[in-house]
Amino acid sequence: MMKAEVYVFSREENLDLIMDTFCDCFSIERMDGNNHLQLENNVQTVDIYAFLNNMGEEYEQLVTQQKNMVSGHFAQVQNCDEDIKINFIHHLQQAKAFIPVKIESKVDDQAIQKESLKETVAIILDFLKHVDGVLLVNGATVALNAQEDVILSDDGMSQLEYYFPFEYVESPEFLKDCTPAQIARRNENMKFLFEKNIYVTELPVNEDDEEAVIREKEEIIKRMLGTLAVSLYSESLLSPSERMSTQEAREFVIDVLNGYGIDKLDDVMTPDELEYFYDDQSDERTRINFSWHYENLYVLEWALGLDEWTEPIAICDVAKSVRILQELENYENVCKEVQVRCKKEILDKADLVYRMDWACVDARIHGMKSPGGMEPGVVQERHKTLNWLICFGNDDWDHVGIPT
Repeated sequence: MMKAEVYVFSREENLDLIMDTFCDCFSIERMDGNNHLQLENNVQTVDIYAFLNNMGEEYEQLVTQQKNMVSGHFAQVQNCDEDIKINFIHHLQQAKAFIPVKIESKVDDQAIQKESLKETVAIILDFLKHVDGVLLVNGATVALNAQEDVILSDDGMSQLEYYFPFEYVESPEFLKDCTPAQIARRNENMKFLFEKNIYVTELPVNEDDEEAVIREKEEIIKRMLGTLAVSLYSESLLSPSERMSTQEAREFVIDVLNGYGIDKLDDVMTPDELEYFYDDQSDERTRINFSWHYENLYVLEWALGLDEWTEPIAICDVAKSVRILQELENYENVCKEVQVRCKKEILDKADLVYRMDWACVDARIHGMKSPGGMEPGVVQERHKTLNWLICFGNDDWDHVGIPT
């Protein structure tokens, strides 16, 4: 006799609603209040079990185990739409109920077996419409939505253009103690991300505009020149066409800074940068890490109104960032031409990039690519720069935190 097992994961956490809905869909009367239903006719027996987080620690562990097992399996799927994959896994991880359905045929006729199984699966799909869930079939290798579309299969196939089963919530209750400016910032950024089908969990908001402190213009200018210096130094050491010695690269960078009227390196460079700058034995990995300062340079130029904001889906235009400062020629011109963007703009971007970085880190934890085409290294460096700009944790540049 044929046996089959399918699995529902649902965000519904009301056991009675789940079981009563099953009974309605199968047109039967519920006889008791437990978590098991058995349906039987001349063709097959169907056993339905519902395990919910709120049924106790043992069941919560079971639900978590099943979610993690299925999530881990689909996280390894290759040649698929990465955004569909990560949003499907987020949906799974939000499930509060695991519902295995065991189907056993009573007849030998394979055509009848197949037809009765199809009818049962159709009823379960109808059930999904009421409980916000997904159905795993074919040994949990294919995930279906309530419309019977393949969300994702373990061969990478999907019948959907996108998958985003999350609703944007305007001003959720937990923000009740926040200021209007903080609420508006969260709302604007979460709506922006959700419209791009980038899922982000709820995160703490940054400080209110009235309380936040933004770095002073002179400090930002000096940090901008410091990041330029370290970036140029790293590029000079790494570039196949240049391949300068450390001494040649130092002399080149010092000449650049002297052109801006900077005579003392520690006026613009941090202790960590200076240590790297004077290390004749720095390895390639360290040089590559410091070359990411170009991304910091771009954000600092944006903060000073020298460049426009771009989405963090690719590395910055390095040549443009260098050219912007070259055209200003000297420190006095820089000070005269730049103006720090308003506090709201900087706080808004700091909050947005914080949320983007959470999405990138979450994807990395699950062994997947970042959603929305974001470049995680770019997002991370923007996060660091913006946190420094808003004095996050009152840390200096070398120690600024970027928690997600």
